[in-house]
Amino acid sequence: MTERPLLSRRRLLQAAVVAPAAAIPVIAVGSPANAAYRGIVTRDEVMTRARNWFTRNIQYNAASRASDIEGTHTYRQDCSGFVSMAWHTSTPGHSTRSIPDIAAKIEWSELKPGDVVNSYDNHCMIYHMRGDSGKIWIYDLATPASDMRHIQVSTASLKSQNYIPRRYRNIRDN
Repeated sequence: MTERPLLSRRRLLQAAVVAPAAAIPVIAVGSPANAAYRGIVTRDEVMTRARNWFTRNIQYNAASRASDIEGTHTYRQDCSGFVSMAWHTSTPGHSTRSIPDIAAKIEWSELKPGDVVNSYDNHCMIYHMRGDSGKIWIYDLATPASDMRHIQVSTASLKSQNYIPRRYRNIRDN
């Protein structure tokens, strides 16, 4: 089953602010991931961590930080902070420029859940799965206007924008 962005997430979260305190943990709390901070992380853990920020609808704000799934580390609320949180790397997170320092270039055909597509000096997104006709599903924290997204994007479009698929050196298959 494919996850699709919930169009009314923001409205639901705004309503939760006025709801009784007992209702808030149901919305904000995810199941913990077992990835060791700055250690080995499995693809399932990366995707669990990414879905946690997506479900929480973390808002884009590079000047702010949000907690990870365990609540023990905080990361920048931007694209590379999101990737760093999902990979459980150093806080406050790597930049799009430093992602190549911790993730090797791979072929487009080698992408697996938890890998990234990275455009040096521009943007990075977490690969989820193959989509429809030449598209892939990604998670990203793009801009203040779009916030957290889980969308299909064209690989041809990404290639034309100089995106490069990369694999985190500490990620392991499940």
